[in-house]
Amino acid sequence: MILVTSMMTTRELSDNEVLQASRIIATRMGYAAKTFKYHYDDMKYFETDIDLIDVEFTEETFRDDIHQLIAAYKEILNALPLQIEFIAANDDTDTEVNRYEKDINDVEKFGLFVTERTIANLKPYYSSETCNAYMNLTDVSFGVYF
Repeated sequence: MILVTSMMTTRELSDNEVLQASRIIATRMGYAAKTFKYHYDDMKYFETDIDLIDVEFTEETFRDDIHQLIAAYKEILNALPLQIEFIAANDDTDTEVNRYEKDINDVEKFGLFVTERTIANLKPYYSSETCNAYMNLTDVSFGVYF
């Protein structure tokens, strides 16, 4: 599968920032990465995607893999001087990005959403001083079926 991380920001990330974030995720996860930037006239937010290629999560390694992904996001939050919110899913995040554009709090059905904010009425899967991670395995499988 392709593990897609969409980094949502209020300004476009520089090429250097994208490279830095991509290296952090690729190194932590151990996969090759491709990056893409998107911003259309009707979008409020800038989307930068980091796609990890040929990712294979298994039932046995899934929790460790997700924690490595969250650790990568935390490292990016500490390294880059702006607010970034992360949307992760297998193969595509277009549906999630469109929902996010309409309402930044409508993240309940996202596979993994990592933010510095607290989302009302949702219990984080993981919480630290740096971020909160919200996970949903009902609508997104990350290629693993429990």
